[in-house]
Amino acid sequence: MKNRYHYIPGCASWILGILLLTVSFCANSQRCNISIRGFVRDTSVNKPVEKATIRVDNMPLTVTDSRGAFSIGGICAGKHIIVISEVSHSNTLCELYVSTDTTIVLLLSEKSNVLGAVSVTGFNTRKPALTTLASTVMKGQDLFNTRGATLGESLKGITGLNTLQTGPSVSKPVIHGLHSNRVLILNNGVRQEGQQWGSEHAPEIDPFIASEVSIVKGASSVRYGSDAIAGVVLLEPEALNPARQLQGQVNAVAATNGRMGVMSGMLEGKLDKRLDGLNWRVQGTLKRAGNFRTPGYYLKNTGISEADFSAAVSYKKSNYGIDLYYSEFHNKLGVFDGSHVGNVSDLYAAFERPRPITASYFSYKIDRSYQDVSHRLLKAGGWYRFNNGSRLEVVFARQGNRRDEYDIDLPYSTDPDILKMPQISFKIKTHTLDVNYDWASGKYFSGSIGVSGGTQGNVFNGIRYLVPNFRNYSGGVYAIEKYTYNKLTLEAGARYDYRWLRVYRLNNNTLQTYYTTHDYRNVTGTAGAGYKFTDHFSINANVGSAWRAPSVNELYIDGIHLSAASYEKGDSLLKSERSYNFTFGIKYERSRFRAEAVAYYNVINDFIYAKPALKPVTLISGTYPLFSYTQDDVTLKGVDVDLSYKPVRQVELVSKTSIVRAWNRTIHDYLVFMPADRFDNKIQYNIGSLGRVRDCYLSLQNISVRRQDRVPPNSDYVAPPPGYSLFNISTGFTIHISGNSLNINLGVDNVANVAYRDYLNRFRYYANDLGMNVMLRAKYVF
Repeated sequence: MKNRYHYIPGCASWILGILLLTVSFCANSQRCNISIRGFVRDTSVNKPVEKATIRVDNMPLTVTDSRGAFSIGGICAGKHIIVISEVSHSNTLCELYVSTDTTIVLLLSEKSNVLGAVSVTGFNTRKPALTTLASTVMKGQDLFNTRGATLGESLKGITGLNTLQTGPSVSKPVIHGLHSNRVLILNNGVRQEGQQWGSEHAPEIDPFIASEVSIVKGASSVRYGSDAIAGVVLLEPEALNPARQLQGQVNAVAATNGRMGVMSGMLEGKLDKRLDGLNWRVQGTLKRAGNFRTPGYYLKNTGISEADFSAAVSYKKSNYGIDLYYSEFHNKLGVFDGSHVGNVSDLYAAFERPRPITASYFSYKIDRSYQDVSHRLLKAGGWYRFNNGSRLEVVFARQGNRRDEYDIDLPYSTDPDILKMPQISFKIKTHTLDVNYDWASGKYFSGSIGVSGGTQGNVFNGIRYLVPNFRNYSGGVYAIEKYTYNKLTLEAGARYDYRWLRVYRLNNNTLQTYYTTHDYRNVTGTAGAGYKFTDHFSINANVGSAWRAPSVNELYIDGIHLSAASYEKGDSLLKSERSYNFTFGIKYERSRFRAEAVAYYNVINDFIYAKPALKPVTLISGTYPLFSYTQDDVTLKGVDVDLSYKPVRQVELVSKTSIVRAWNRTIHDYLVFMPADRFDNKIQYNIGSLGRVRDCYLSLQNISVRRQDRVPPNSDYVAPPPGYSLFNISTGFTIHISGNSLNINLGVDNVANVAYRDYLNRFRYYANDLGMNVMLRAKYVF
């Protein structure tokens, strides 16, 4: 087929022209990146004022939440007029001068016939709450600049996180070298449950639902349940508390590589005063991409087709609330044709070949092999706040996940219905119930206790065997206590978990079904301390334990994993993993300089991983690399470093370093499939604002990844690829129009179109990673 897609010879000049146009459009103005956060309280009863509207100058309205809290970003340095309104209180205003992030407390009086003044107390710069576990929050402009990427790809900019990939469209987060079942993902407060055990099973979540993504690094099992050996990813939507009867936003993304297009919209509102407190939201996303391109050739059959939807209803009063949430996720992903070969000699030839022999052309068509995945989530929750300030929350969730995988070869049949069947089909249903009670006792103590339970059933269908049917029951109880005194914070917690697993299999001799039952139970704990020496300097340390029961695939998988293009074999004698983790963090922050470092040491006994057997398996359908599940005692240690410096007001230098060292204590050698050293450096010029155009910037980024040379000899089918260095550029600005805003971002990834292969991409066996990609993002908020 004729190649219908070309990189424009003058593309570099075209990109440079757009960047220069942005610079000239936004030049000679100041940076408006200050945030004002605070609380609104009633002067007579000293309680928070909920649903108060805050307006700074002529910016869009902001509404306080149930705690009376608010946050407004994009503020310029200087004097501002703040107007506060609430139905049962007097309309009030104040003048405020800001030069950096600021926290204020606003005191309102009961409504009278006279326009009153507002008191501003507790005036201070922003002071984040101290935590003894390392955590990072991505939101605002940083989150917007990742729109259009998968969840795994969007988190790569966070220090300590990498991405495990299977081709250009499947990725999942890796925290300090650990992934899949060791990283919990909480989707709107619900533990995401699907077929997350597979390396090529990406999280079934639409990233557009989240207005904030939090990453907790380190063993988090006490609060979030077993398996959280590496950490937790929390995706939180914007609080459902609209300021207007009707408001929303529209996101659009276009990209040259894969000719990708994404549209996502959100609409929310509140009902009239007769139903005050009842709010609603609907959201949806459509995504389409064709064959992606490396420098020099296309990756055949790597297209994406995705459609997502979510809806939420909330009814809230000052001391209680009820929430309902429903979401659907569906995507169809092509599996690269070059990963399927017919015999052993062709397989090794594919390993050695600099480029695949499959046809290279662009098309949106997705042929076999492909995976068809859907996920549904229903959440019902409620909370009640007692007079003493304690809070009780109950959340029930039901999830249904279906994954169908279609091989490149059709089933051996003349029946048209059978020909349409997938070779592999998984259906899993999960029900969970969580009850949490949070309290504060006296001036110094606070804590929480909770119980959780769940049931899960998996049905496997298809023409080929891969994993058996199973039924799983689980339950846990935890308690956490926190002590805060002046600059010192101490916290400790413990949890007990029980898991019951029954697996149903077929006896090949008698053709009778039989079952095997596994019981797992264990206790986890955590203890931590933090100390804030000054407003600018703090340290924290945490020691914790976690455990993880082996998953069904690790125990019983035995077959061709189509979307991974491999043959995998489990071991029914595997034991539970046990982790002992220590982290130490240090943070120093001033107006022009910021430094943060996190060091960790993680000892994992009976660590389970898929080990390359170095002996391919040949079947009628083709030849596949063989991976066998085994377990060893391992140690993972490393450091994450974040540095930021402003030599002058408009220039910011940012440096991020992630280093992991993994040692297999059983074989006295390195551990395979660990991230290579990663260095991310960026210089950003904050051009400033001009009238309604604000937050103009231009940035140049370099990402350098070393070759992973810390691997045992002859431990993989293909040696680790060379290191690589990529350059990215980005520019953007925001326009405010009549209370609405339009945010624009133009970015170019891999500007030099460098050919490279990443060690954590399974398809590095067969092809290069992606070439240059120009992405245009737009968000309109109304």
